Amino acid sequence: MFKSSTQPVSYIGHWCHGKRHGKGSIYYNQEGTSWYEGDWVNNVRKGWGIRCYKSGNIYEGQWENNVRHGEGRMRWLTTNEEYTGQWEQGAQNGFGTHTWFLKRIPYSQYPLRNEYVGEFVNGYRHGHGKFYYASGAMYEGEWVANKKHGMGRLTFKNGCVYDGPFSNDHIAEFPNLEGELISYLDTTPESALRNQYCRSSISAETIRKLDGSESNSMLGSSIELDLSLLLKMYPERDQSEEKKQVEYAVLRNITELRRIYSFYSSLGCDHSLDNTFLMTKLHFWRFLKDCKFHHHKITLADMDRVLSANKDIPVEEIHSPFTTILLRTFLNYLLQLAYHIHHKEYQQFILR
Repeated sequence: MFKSSTQPVSYIGHWCHGKRHGKGSIYYNQEGTSWYEGDWVNNVRKGWGIRCYKSGNIYEGQWENNVRHGEGRMRWLTTNEEYTGQWEQGAQNGFGTHTWFLKRIPYSQYPLRNEYVGEFVNGYRHGHGKFYYASGAMYEGEWVANKKHGMGRLTFKNGCVYDGPFSNDHIAEFPNLEGELISYLDTTPESALRNQYCRSSISAETIRKLDGSESNSMLGSSIELDLSLLLKMYPERDQSEEKKQVEYAVLRNITELRRIYSFYSSLGCDHSLDNTFLMTKLHFWRFLKDCKFHHHKITLADMDRVLSANKDIPVEEIHSPFTTILLRTFLNYLLQLAYHIHHKEYQQFILR
């Protein structure tokens, strides 16, 4: 063990010829908040080790000549970011995954984070890579110095696709997508996508039509209810009104429904960095049992088959406990099961 008499530095571990060599831990301040634990070669951090910085940021991985080099994971707790992948001379270089966690209010149902998976050069997204936006949109293509540049494919939230050239982080040629609904989330690492389009001479009115913010549903474009079974029970002239009444009923109880979703989806889970949890089929089964759905002469396995009817789902996934369920899927599952069990009094059951 070595303690400096002039600086708040202390080391405990292996030595060779008077130098730190082998396994050892060093603390750089008296509070113990800045430290390194791992491999040493002739007083130099080399090999595998963990470095915790005074800010709380932490790196775990390979080192070379006192800098991050090789495979490793860095977590920036101060900015809610994380990178796992290759490093070269202290910078992100090679293939890796960088995630930006977005702080959300309680009971959020989506895993809100932006994530890039691809090539890096000197800390920049550069080369080929995929960017997953928190809204559900995804870009795959070429990058130059953190900007979309070159040929790429942008898949929007609602499934619409733009395939073509990008220039300086913008779509080089905006296609004619009349009537199509496209959606972004305006929280990207550098700048809002929506602001980018407004700057590129496309009006806010056009963006509103494209991004799906004009929705006929009172629940918004993020929650779409499948009411086809219910509406078949009514003449076509009455279907619009019936649809509206069911949406009113869900809207009146949406806060409680979100709370229920959040409670069951968090069961057995550790604290989430971005304050979100995704429900799995296992959570959903627990909810159904608590609500005594199985007391209506239908088993949980039967319910799975009802929910997967007329859907192209592999047999092994129908009863998989790990299948994830978003809030809108959760609501639609409840509507389907309610109809299956109480189809004669469907509307009254829903309103209750």
